[in-house]
Amino acid sequence: MTAAIDNPRAEILPSTLVVRSQRGGIEIVDRLADEWRELCDSAANDQPFYRPEWIRAYLRAYVPDAKVLIITAALNGRLSLVLSLVEEWSPFSKVPLRKLRSPVNFWAGRFDAIRRLGPEGDAAMFATWEHLRKSAGWDLLQFRDAPEGGTMSLLAAAARADGFRVIQQNDKPSPYLPVPSDPELLKQMPLNSRLRRELRQVRRQLSEQGSFNFYHIDTADQDALERFYRLEASGWKGREGSAIVCNQKNREFFDEIVESAARFGYFSLYMLEFKGQLMAAHLGFTLQGCYYSAIVAYDEQFKQFSPGHLIISEIVRDCAARGLRGYDPTGQNQEWKMKWTNQVRPMSHYFIFRGILGNLAYEAESRVRPAVARLFSGKNNRMVSLG
Repeated sequence: MTAAIDNPRAEILPSTLVVRSQRGGIEIVDRLADEWRELCDSAANDQPFYRPEWIRAYLRAYVPDAKVLIITAALNGRLSLVLSLVEEWSPFSKVPLRKLRSPVNFWAGRFDAIRRLGPEGDAAMFATWEHLRKSAGWDLLQFRDAPEGGTMSLLAAAARADGFRVIQQNDKPSPYLPVPSDPELLKQMPLNSRLRRELRQVRRQLSEQGSFNFYHIDTADQDALERFYRLEASGWKGREGSAIVCNQKNREFFDEIVESAARFGYFSLYMLEFKGQLMAAHLGFTLQGCYYSAIVAYDEQFKQFSPGHLIISEIVRDCAARGLRGYDPTGQNQEWKMKWTNQVRPMSHYFIFRGILGNLAYEAESRVRPAVARLFSGKNNRMVSLG
């Protein structure tokens, strides 16, 4: 996280920091992609989810006809910030609004605007907010799945400071596992001692019955990818219809992002086999010294061997060997993830309201709806007591 400078709005002269809005479709992402990617490489907050190929894959798979708005801030012709948004009319607390929202859903992960390190990036963030504040065409800015302390949270704070009504909804935090470089500390992973003992026993049992093979793939190997998809669909995800292959849009999204991530050198597919049979796998990304685990899968017939935790132990060792500093399980702080770490990163959804319709939606969401909920809660309690 980069701290805001004392007087960021005066740090760089407005005449030298140029903010632009570009509207259109997916072609805007393609047009900016090279400069955008160059900014990511030296940004304060680079993650796979914020890069142009990730945004493009989301748009193509889920909202191919979306009206796209990309706001850029540049200093002396060099990008300092990129904020990608989707324009749409949609209700909020039953109030129809002109909305600018982050291009993200459950599968597309977290979201943030990408900005350059230091005072330049901070000034670009404030300049971007000034540009949005003066722009017509929106009643609500909606930034979902944004890391607290990131660009979106700072922009929401700037809006609040300017008197705009802002709602911050805190989501469950996302775990983060620092990868120790010290071999002795590595032996103490996972943090949960009971799981640590269990994994030692599992390794002994497997070595007695046969050999297991662990390996890492960084290319868009279609055969390996198909094996992963089949494994994920073989268990409960397949039965409930949440596996990638159960939805054509999800399949299109991951096919594209895998191909793009492999092309730009940050795709990671981990496989764990026992006697030639795939028992667990992770589809993820390795970027800027951190491994991001996007999708996990394991064969339920090996459940007694804790294959999900076993492959994590192998991945953490591989990360240490490759000099990576972090393992990001992504998603929420589920119990099984927290057996590996005691660190989490707060995540929030931010809503910034403006104008008559925006303020009406704010009142409905922040005051009317809670009051109605309390009213019905009281009625239900009385009904229970009368029963």
